Amino acid sequence: MQLSQSSKKSLVNLTPLIDVVFILLIFFMLASNFIRWHYIELSVSNASDVEVDHQKISIITIDQTKSYFLNDKKLPLELIIVKIRKKLREDIDHPIVVQPTKGTDVQLMVDVLNLLKNFSGNNISISKPEDNEK
Repeated sequence: MQLSQSSKKSLVNLTPLIDVVFILLIFFMLASNFIRWHYIELSVSNASDVEVDHQKISIITIDQTKSYFLNDKKLPLELIIVKIRKKLREDIDHPIVVQPTKGTDVQLMVDVLNLLKNFSGNNISISKPEDNEK
């Protein structure tokens, strides 16, 4: 019995496998989203449901001209935040209502909510806009 001497070792070409791995790597890099999402817990109420007692509740109104009101008094946002921080130091459960007017950019409201969240307020809610606006 004679074995053929022509049997050669066959080499496996890894180039296509490496190409496939790089294509998969690029696909997953492009398909992945590295943005860190966070959320804000809220309760939504109607504007008519909120009983306005300025000693017991703080209502922050935001209008489409980027004006801010604390209990119907126009103030800069920084001053509103200082006053809210003072009230939250006195009472951590002090109710705060953020009320946008019709046509207000949602990002303005989210910015205010993020500032309020930093002070660990436990009682923050959003009110739908009233029909009769400022």
